[in-house]
Amino acid sequence: MRLLRPLILGLALVAFANPGQCSEASDITEFAIVVDGSTLLISTVSIKLTGIDALELGQKCIGPGSIEWDCGLHAKRSLVEKIGDRPVSCRQLQIDGYGRPSATCAASNGEDLAAAMVRSGYALACGQRYLEDEKTAHLAGDGMWSGSFQTPWEWRAQQPDPPEICDDINCFRLSCGATCR
Repeated sequence: MRLLRPLILGLALVAFANPGQCSEASDITEFAIVVDGSTLLISTVSIKLTGIDALELGQKCIGPGSIEWDCGLHAKRSLVEKIGDRPVSCRQLQIDGYGRPSATCAASNGEDLAAAMVRSGYALACGQRYLEDEKTAHLAGDGMWSGSFQTPWEWRAQQPDPPEICDDINCFRLSCGATCR
């Protein structure tokens, strides 16, 4: 059965893909590989956390004392820490308007991973759902709010090519789509 999970998940996502609409596929609980601050790889499917836009791998921020730091890598590490070595639960798995799988995912302790990333200052809210978490991080000066930064969508727009992510199975390009704001 373990070998069939990637096929079943992939078929479920493809079956419900409909450009321009969000389609719900299924709920899953699986171990995940963290790709970046808002993307998980479950089986062979890349799933974006719904409702946030996280700092990108390779993105730099300016911290106190005008010191540049690798905030995109810190965003990824923060998500890795929140998940640990336990499975994640993703619900409302759907295909977004850009053809990407997205879901609301929680750590094994039930913590909403998107909310946690926004509260830690490594992601921005897309829409109203996590806006209070963003305000809290901003006021506390956490993560990117400790200094200056480009929004992830501004940073992506200045990159010549989307980053390529490789694992033991394959390589793929992160498709970022439009901005969340």
